[in-house]
Amino acid sequence: MREGDDRELSGLAAEAERVVAWLRLPAILLLVAGRALSHPNQELAGFLAAISVFSAWSLLLLVWVHRRPVGRSLALAATAIDVAAITVLALLSGGPFSQARLAYFLVPIAVAFRFQPVATAVAAGATAAAYVAQALAHPARNQAEAARFIAVHTGYLLWIGAAAVLLSTLLWRRTRRIVELAAVRRRLLADVLTAEERERRALAEGLHDSAIQNLLSSKHDLEEVAALAPHPLLERAERALSATVGELRETIFELHPYVLEQAGLEAALRSVSARVARRGGFRVHFDLDYDGPHPREDLLLGVARELLVNAAEHARAANVTVRLQSQNGAVELSVLDDGVGFDTGLIPERLADGHIGLASQRLRLESASGSLELGSAPGRGTVARARLPA
Repeated sequence: MREGDDRELSGLAAEAERVVAWLRLPAILLLVAGRALSHPNQELAGFLAAISVFSAWSLLLLVWVHRRPVGRSLALAATAIDVAAITVLALLSGGPFSQARLAYFLVPIAVAFRFQPVATAVAAGATAAAYVAQALAHPARNQAEAARFIAVHTGYLLWIGAAAVLLSTLLWRRTRRIVELAAVRRRLLADVLTAEERERRALAEGLHDSAIQNLLSSKHDLEEVAALAPHPLLERAERALSATVGELRETIFELHPYVLEQAGLEAALRSVSARVARRGGFRVHFDLDYDGPHPREDLLLGVARELLVNAAEHARAANVTVRLQSQNGAVELSVLDDGVGFDTGLIPERLADGHIGLASQRLRLESASGSLELGSAPGRGTVARARLPA
């Protein structure tokens, strides 16, 4: 599996860990509510102290998983602490008959979210063993029917554990399959875009080396004839040829901006922005903090052009800001305008009407494991952010 696929799986695992961290909080509330029920040999002070420590740990972990990277070791440690905390709480509130024992059922289910069947099986076995151990260590084990009660409850724990392992296996297989299909889609799209770029480059070179040269030669011939025998029709033809050459050069630049190869991304952004700004009648401002090069600068420039053209055609903006920032090899390109804005909920409708520019740029970015985000509202301008990883 490629590095990008591993990164995607890691992202899914981190998301699952955040879900588990949130699920832990209502479980604590259930533990507190269950303690209000009658239990044999319960120790209130110890229970309250233990639940307080467990609650603080859960809140700390919730903050951690939202702010810091989440690794497998953290997930394993969190599961072990959960089992230990439930065991202590059960011992302090009735042993085999404690309402806290029901929290054991939550552990294998929570671990199943992590797409790790082996870890889920280990967690299921650990919860059943922990329940039996604390049940046998508690004085309530001597009550009538205690042995049968412990056996039945252990059976339930083993059943839910087996079900959680099967669920985790299915989730893991489907997640891997989805990631693999997404990788195939990205590769196919990348191949299409590469072929498109080759065709655009070949077309630009053909126009430059053939059409423009022929037009310039014809223009030169007209100039020589006009010098010998001036005539208004010759002057008009010469102006038409000059305008056509200018339009072709603009088209060639759109097809393949050579300035990107010659001067780099920042210069290319300034050139493209200036051209579109003249067309759209707005002022363009730059905030460029780029320490490239990035392997997909052509993609970033194409996205910038599309966003600027949209601003020129639809935004009716007076000012547009182009920002380019890079950090640790990752790049973020932002285009902000002070125009009329639009309802982002209408994007699917506009796509159905044939406005595919933004959708195609989003696909291009996704093919390179990037993303495109749009923020806008009527009368509040538009902010577009394109991100590419290192």
